[in-house]
Amino acid sequence: MSHYFTLYLSAFLIIFTFSIGIHHLNAQIYHGVLPHFQLITILEDRNISINFITEPNPIVSGHHSELKMSLINMKSGEKIQHVTYRITISKDNQTELSEFFHSHTGSLVISSENNNSSSITAEGNFDPLTNAIVPDPSGIIVITGPLFLDAGIYKATIEIITIDNDKTVLPIPLQFHFDIKVKK
Repeated sequence: MSHYFTLYLSAFLIIFTFSIGIHHLNAQIYHGVLPHFQLITILEDRNISINFITEPNPIVSGHHSELKMSLINMKSGEKIQHVTYRITISKDNQTELSEFFHSHTGSLVISSENNNSSSITAEGNFDPLTNAIVPDPSGIIVITGPLFLDAGIYKATIEIITIDNDKTVLPIPLQFHFDIKVKK
């Protein structure tokens, strides 16, 4: 009998320990093809909105394009700063890009510059504190290579890892999913 009691007590303590640091958070997941997305999630006492814009919309394959995103506190109307984004872009279940990006201002602009390279690379400064690439002084991160080279629907998964402070890691990342349309 004491073996089962110890097992139940251990399970309870593990669950209790993990639940202490986890605040209420709930992310809406949207799958769609729109030029501008605004999704709202609840984190602690804030309603957080993610803005996601592709320019142009739809993106033209093989041409310059931009992905713009930011988080807004809907209660105060202020942009949330010190956001670390993990962005994964895939097409036909093949990952094209998966990288961590950080914006001290909260706004992130990724410029896709297609070239004849066989690989996709992110150009920017590496921030060891957030383990992410930060924008150059102009506020832009440049992606070079064959991203958005083929027409079709690309899947973008955006995970929010930190907010408010470079060291404030969310216990469970917020996750959003978007479809990005690319035409010929």
